[in-house]
Amino acid sequence: MPRRHAIREVTVELRVLRYFLAVAETESVTAAARRLHIAQPSISRQLAALEKDLGVALFTRGAGSLALNAAGRRFRPVAQDLVRRAEQAVDTMAAVGRGEEAALTVVAPPATVAYLLAPFMAGGDTAGPALRDAIQEEPSKVFDTLLHSDADIGISTNPAPAPLESAFLGRTPVTAQVPPDHPWAERTTISLAELVTEPLILMNRANAARLVLDDAVTRAGLTLTGSAETGSSAFAQALAAAGRGICLVTDDARFDLRELIVQAPDGPLVVPLYAGWDASHYARPAIHALVDGLRAYRNQRMRRFPGLSPDETGVGDLS
Repeated sequence: MPRRHAIREVTVELRVLRYFLAVAETESVTAAARRLHIAQPSISRQLAALEKDLGVALFTRGAGSLALNAAGRRFRPVAQDLVRRAEQAVDTMAAVGRGEEAALTVVAPPATVAYLLAPFMAGGDTAGPALRDAIQEEPSKVFDTLLHSDADIGISTNPAPAPLESAFLGRTPVTAQVPPDHPWAERTTISLAELVTEPLILMNRANAARLVLDDAVTRAGLTLTGSAETGSSAFAQALAAAGRGICLVTDDARFDLRELIVQAPDGPLVVPLYAGWDASHYARPAIHALVDGLRAYRNQRMRRFPGLSPDETGVGDLS
């Protein structure tokens, strides 16, 4: 029969983790004791007990100093995460005790933060709970970051993977943006075939708008004749405003640019958005309220595009 490994039950107190982190940062028990206002022998005993419980040394001990060894360097982010989550839990429950609404942290791509989350919060009278913070991440990394951070909900261009709960938020158009003196400035739409003949300013391939465009160009049998590339949508818009080309982004227009819906042979270019969260999250009702509020807000903003209804589908549904 295969040999079974015994599972040791280890209990680590948060205060001991704080001692460990203080010593790891100062590389000195004496300095850590001064910082924490704890007697030096007490910290030394607690660190020794922690290493005994874990079954591995965490420090390389030298003359008057301690430096993290390989095991200590691996344990440090774990300890930081545990302390951070405990502090967040205390703050959250204190807010609940005061009758305050849950405040959530979102992980999302930079463009989603700029054109959806920030305006949503700035509106002030939108339905749903308040947002505490927005962590910016590439679309492909959003849900991995969600799982390994203290964020509450992720928003990306792909559905959330199991075991996360997922919800569809809607589709956002990729717009071609031109300055007011451009020949197309009075138009509301532009065909993909017309667009690819012009100098374009594109996002890099970490951006969903770029992926949708590349896929549509390939399926239509077209070729991009000339383009520049950038990792910043705001800079892409600045280049377009300076007359350097036509930018393709999902952001609201800046610098007096005009927005045109891009029509591919099988529909407008759009980027889908999905939310994902832990189905057992303590603030699940608040997350559901946030999702409903974001969906309603996005649909309301879609009304500024003539001929493109909030529920209209198009090229770019990556699900």
